[in-house]
Amino acid sequence: MGSLPDQVYLDEVPKLRTYRNIRTLGYVATHYAKKPIESVLAEIDTYARWPKVTNTTKMRVDGIFLDETPSTYDEDHFAYLKTANQAIKNSTTFRDRFVAHNPGLIPTSILTSPTVLQESYLNLTDLTVVFEEKFDKWLNRDVMVPLQAHKIRRSKLAVILHSLPNLNEEVLEFMVQQAENTADWVFLTDIADNYYHSFSAMFGDLVRAVDGSS
Repeated sequence: MGSLPDQVYLDEVPKLRTYRNIRTLGYVATHYAKKPIESVLAEIDTYARWPKVTNTTKMRVDGIFLDETPSTYDEDHFAYLKTANQAIKNSTTFRDRFVAHNPGLIPTSILTSPTVLQESYLNLTDLTVVFEEKFDKWLNRDVMVPLQAHKIRRSKLAVILHSLPNLNEEVLEFMVQQAENTADWVFLTDIADNYYHSFSAMFGDLVRAVDGSS
């Protein structure tokens, strides 16, 4: 039947769903396609069952965020991720049936290739994180310029930058603009470790910078 989510999810997910600009996704790590696919499917099903086991549609999530996905193409990995994709897309419980992948980094040689869709898993996703790294690495021109040269729809891509230094408002707005030249979805934080676990002091400034650049 499935187990109840932790109380923090029971408390917070319904609140998040009241905001039209927030998409709620269940988290499933694939361990770079090394986790047994049966385990991945079972975890996806756990999120699909949340409305039933909690007896409230307010616990319905919009899709699944597949973390630690492969970054380079492999036929076996494609079949693995396609199986996970189909489980999400065929579920009637996920509101948007939204699929996100986070490989951490996709080589720019693939992103800028004219055959990128045949050399990647992008055609299996609604959103892919193409760069998740320290802020310092983003500043490398050999990294940033190719990342901004791709021809993929930016609405399908995300950039995550962590370990930011203390930036004034003007520089932060510039950094957001640079990130948005690669992807429509951006997340910047000055936290270096476990940066998914809390909001940094700069989060309000980031929201204003993103709002100002749109």
